[in-house]
Amino acid sequence: MLSATLNSFREKVLCRFDVGIAHLNLDPVFGSPEDHAACVDIVRGHFPDATISEPQHPGFCAAVARVWAATTSDYVFHLEDDWVALRDVGEDLLAPFADPSIMQVSFHTADQNWDIRRKGHFHQRNEYGRLLGIKIPLFRTFPKFTTSPSILRGTFARRCAEMMDLSRDPEKQFYSGVNPALEGYVAGYRNYIFSPERKPVIRDMGREWREQRNIRKVIANATSIWEKAS
Repeated sequence: MLSATLNSFREKVLCRFDVGIAHLNLDPVFGSPEDHAACVDIVRGHFPDATISEPQHPGFCAAVARVWAATTSDYVFHLEDDWVALRDVGEDLLAPFADPSIMQVSFHTADQNWDIRRKGHFHQRNEYGRLLGIKIPLFRTFPKFTTSPSILRGTFARRCAEMMDLSRDPEKQFYSGVNPALEGYVAGYRNYIFSPERKPVIRDMGREWREQRNIRKVIANATSIWEKAS
């Protein structure tokens, strides 16, 4: 498994494993004090020396920036609690980093619907312009980086953390036009999708958990909010 099934405790957990050092952010979202304590106990059981941040108020981007900035190693394993692996993952995950332009190796997710056979292994988006109100292709692409489970170069993760706008969704800032400085920094790099069999290697359990509890994710102006539907 890539993650412990901590979402059963209804806490939002972000972990970064940095050469055996775990940096954990535990936000107080949709959980009780008992749930929170249970999450800490589980993490301590696996990583006794983990650095655990327990902010008073939840913040998606703040959580990502906090733990990315805390790392020190050459490579950082970014992990969230509500994902499970669909296959074993070994050292072949690091092979793409032989290309110096690759800053992230992300896991092909079951919800991503990425056609590896047709589009290849690089996570990117086509650029479009508008002429007289009509959307037209510019025959250019730009990279898309993710905050889903992945391996990142440490220097890249830490620089991105410095440049993030904490008021916005961290992932959207890489490609949605709301953080031009960060987009400019990442433009020359690439995100490789790890998918040896050209099929998903991880699955998001959090979506099912939210649906069962009538919680929806709302994105407005590149900011993500989780709210319980009435």
